[in-house]
This record gives sequence, C-alpha cells and structure tokens, in this order.
Amino acid sequence: MTTSEAIRSTVADIDLDAIASNVEAIRARSKADVIAVVKADGYGHGAQAVAETCFEAGAVMVAVAEVEEGLALREGGVNGPILVFLGPTDSSEVAHAVAQDLLLVVWDVERTRAISEAASVLRRTARVHFKVDTGLTRLGAPIKEAAARYRAIASLPHIEIDGIFTHFATADDPDPSNDRAQLQRFREVLGTLADRPRLVHAAASAGVAAFGPVEGMNTVRTGLSVYGLHAAPHLANAMTLRPALSWRSRVLRIASVPAGTGVSYGHEYRLPRDGRIATVPVGYGDGLPRIAGKRGAVLLRGRRVGFAGRICMDLVMLDVTDVTDAREGDEISSSARRRARRRRPRISPRPARPSTTRSSPPSGSVFLGGISGEAK
Repeated sequence: MTTSEAIRSTVADIDLDAIASNVEAIRARSKADVIAVVKADGYGHGAQAVAETCFEAGAVMVAVAEVEEGLALREGGVNGPILVFLGPTDSSEVAHAVAQDLLLVVWDVERTRAISEAASVLRRTARVHFKVDTGLTRLGAPIKEAAARYRAIASLPHIEIDGIFTHFATADDPDPSNDRAQLQRFREVLGTLADRPRLVHAAASAGVAAFGPVEGMNTVRTGLSVYGLHAAPHLANAMTLRPALSWRSRVLRIASVPAGTGVSYGHEYRLPRDGRIATVPVGYGDGLPRIAGKRGAVLLRGRRVGFAGRICMDLVMLDVTDVTDAREGDEISSSARRRARRRRPRISPRPARPSTTRSSPPSGSVFLGGISGEAK
C-alpha cells in the first residue's frame, strides 16, 4: 500500500526552504559554487526532493556515494549533474553510469580505461572528477603519482576531466595546520597541470566554515551544512544555518508509577518520586539515536521533557510527572511546529513517513541535536 498522507503518528518533516537557505549561506561563505551532497537518501531527508531544491537554490551539481544512488535520482527525474564519489565499484556499473551521464570520481588509469571503453561503445563522452589523496588516506591518487595519472587519464578517448579535488582530514579540528598542509600539497599538484579542469574543490562542510573562500578553489562540496548541521561546535558561528529536519509523534500511553520504578531496558532510569511515564512510538528504528536517551529531549505541551531510560527500537519513554496536563494522544515534537506552505510527501521503507515541506523561517529551537562530523 502507498499513500501520500501519513498514516502513522510518527513523521519526519523536511523543510525544503531551510535547505535552499543553507545552500545560499554556503555559497555566500565560500564565494564558490556548491556541490550539494545527497548521499544516503539525502542524509535521510529524501535525496530526490533535496537534489531538486539544491539545484533550484543554485547548486551546480549534487553528489552521491554510489552509482546506484545516482541511477535512482535519474529514474526519479533529476536531470542535473550528479557526481559519484566512489566511482564504479563493480564493472557492471560502468555502462549504466555512462549511459545516464553520471560524473564518476577516478584516480587510477585502469579503472578510467574501463569507463573510456564503455563511453566509446555508447558513443558518449564520460565526464570524471580526478581525486588526489593529500592526507586522508582513503581514496585518490597518491601525491607523487597524481600528475602523471592525471595526464594519462586526460589522454584517454571519450574522457573529459570536469573536475579535480581533494578532501581534508581534520577540518573540524580547531587546529587547521594539517589541512593547510594538505591544501599546499594539492596546490603543488595543480601547479604541474597545463590546463586545469572546470571545477577545483577541496573544502566540505567543515572546511567551508573554517576557511571561507580558499584561493584557487572555485567549488565546495558540502553535506552536513546543506541540512543545517554544523560540523563542530567551534564552527557554529561561521554560517547561519537552518536545521531542515524536525519530527513529531504522539503519546501512546501514560502510566502512573511509584517512586523507584525502573524504566526501559537495564532500568538505567528510575523515578525519583511517584510520577507518570509516557510512552511514544518512535525509536532508533526511525533514526532516533540511542545516545539521545542520556541527553536528548522533546517538546510536550510547550515544555522541554527529557527521555527516561534507553531508547528502544520502536518506543521511547518520557518522565512527564511535571507536565501535569499531559494526556494520551498529545503531540510531541523535536522543535516548535512550522506552518507549511507546500508539502511533497515521500514514503520511506520505515512506516514512519518523512514529508518534505516548504515552510516559513523556524520559530523554535531543535532540542534533539543532529549528528556531527565532517561530510564527504
């Protein structure tokens, strides 16, 4: 069964206006074009809707991790440029990627030769981005081999190098010295190239916040910040970002229990006095991180209420003793509700249905923090 309306009380609301605003903030901070990262279903926000919104907001490209993700976007009607970070991880992906005009990340000649051959058969030109490993030690051409590999790849038929990039390892660290060293290595590689490709990029979300405009780089590649999340606490003032995701549910049960009663697995929380425990049908199966059980909170009847005990897969408990007017059926939310101007619902594999929403600027604070750490 499919439906465009939520049939479960637990729903994630995606604010597409916030995403558009964040893309604009990233561009303003970096003074560069934006490649918006929409891998992992747009960080759980809905890759297709996010991609379309980012293009509308001025992004020059979106990026995913795997070929399959890029193909899904094409099937969904996304026609703009799509970069695939891992390139083809299997030979069976190459022809599909080239046929759908996905831009593939490359760093070695043999892998790129397979792309060249597929493009020749399809009578197309395959566009690629060449990655240089300047210190993350993950993917990319080693520094000493990068220039030679770049020139060899550029000479292959039906191959167009559209971009060249590297990736910082510690941009979310207060000490930027490592990333400045990486940037210097990258510039040394760029200096050996007779003709640079159209796009040159190094900074992701943390790098944009930490460095702002970077000389010689005309593009940035951001994930976390697109969704309104800061890569590190000390970078939170670098850009004004709007969280794009909020969620809501309803109280399923309220039980009156005596002091000392244990709540949830392990009884890590016990009531300090006679009180009431509310059970809400949302859990880590919906993406609510288990760690939030120790520090997270929600809004109930306008009041901030902390979680009581461990978060379960489908349920979470709240100590609502001090919310004397709380009742079964009351709505709980991660933030103050926002008035919707436009909705584009999306059915998720999980019965909890996220919906995409155009909304006015947020008027409340999100109490349940998102993930932190640098995005690709």
